Amino acid sequence: MKRILVVETGAGFGGALTSLATLLACLNASVWEVHLLTAYPQDCIEPAGAVRRVGVLPRQRRYGPNCGLESALRPVLGRRAGNAAFLVDLLTTGRRFARNVAAYARKHRIDIIQGNNGILINDAVILGARRSGRPCVIHARGGEYPSRLASWLAGSVSRVLAVSGYVAQTIRMLGLGPQRIVLTPEGLDVPAFVAGVDAAGFRLRHGLPRELPLIGLVGCLVGWKGHDVFLEACAQALPGISAGALIVGGEPDGSGRELARLRHKALELGIGDRVWFTGHEKDVASAMAACQVVVHASTSPEPFGRVILEAMALGRPVVASLAGGPAEIIESGSDGWLVPPGDARALAGAIRSLLADAGMRERIGLAGLEKVRKRYALRAHAAKVESVWEELARLPADAGETGAVRASGADAKPAGRHEKS
Repeated sequence: MKRILVVETGAGFGGALTSLATLLACLNASVWEVHLLTAYPQDCIEPAGAVRRVGVLPRQRRYGPNCGLESALRPVLGRRAGNAAFLVDLLTTGRRFARNVAAYARKHRIDIIQGNNGILINDAVILGARRSGRPCVIHARGGEYPSRLASWLAGSVSRVLAVSGYVAQTIRMLGLGPQRIVLTPEGLDVPAFVAGVDAAGFRLRHGLPRELPLIGLVGCLVGWKGHDVFLEACAQALPGISAGALIVGGEPDGSGRELARLRHKALELGIGDRVWFTGHEKDVASAMAACQVVVHASTSPEPFGRVILEAMALGRPVVASLAGGPAEIIESGSDGWLVPPGDARALAGAIRSLLADAGMRERIGLAGLEKVRKRYALRAHAAKVESVWEELARLPADAGETGAVRASGADAKPAGRHEKS
């Protein structure tokens, strides 16, 4: 039995946590004992199967656009204020978090520590693994920004699981050799995902017309997800046809500000009565099943695009931005449709073409479903992750750049009891 400590320090509920939950549920409980620490309370993953302990280990950050420290430094340091605040954070609250991670690893005899997301966001997790002498795996679900700090942190990482070729390329820019980067596209259990889908019930619950064709966008309400482009495309595509638009998702912080802004934008575009907003929705499968076309409109390169797999699993045709992971998933015109990122006119044209041709929608939807079943099976995804863990679990603690970095200094004080069983 090997013990894996997974630490999630992201912004909150989203694709990274959903993908992690899917992976952990697939693991063999007779081989792996998983401990999960999240920097925030969550109810997506509970102790079950291979997941033995789940707890909260708060990660207070002292950088970011709304951080007082960064704001105070900006008049003096200008554009470098963010870097300075990041460094202060790493040396203070980050250092304390790293000590707690290391103490937890020792207390529970952890074999491997894995950070769920990128290198920079897992800075303290990497240092905690280094302090404890455990191999560190980073499940890179987003692109990395090249910097000396990121390259320095990467030197203490044993393996990086990159969810796409695009993400792998950004990791290579940090100086990691190919032997430490493992291409690990996401996986999906199609039967489990589509089980219990109720498109009619979803429409009824949200007051949607029963028969009106819908174009849907599912994703967190953050700027780069392209909600503005989607609304602008809908304003061009909807006039003269009987169809509506659906935006599913909420802000990571739950403030409601972005939702209010998008509602106002829809009104300004003259389509306020033809766009429905659901806010955060747990049943995304039923939401997408209620749509005739699913759009993925990211304006920056999408690291992977889990929503694309989910829509394909439901047999729904997908229109996505030609940047990052979606370009690796979709063969445009065959099992989906790719358009230039940020191009509302091209997106509107693709939407109108698909709404006008039921045969095309069915053909593309079936091809997408077949691709997900063959190329993105969850079991194959989990097996790739497990093979990395198995390799690292056999390495000595001082195995250098291919294994863990031996800890230095005195042991940290034991962390408080955060887990729940």
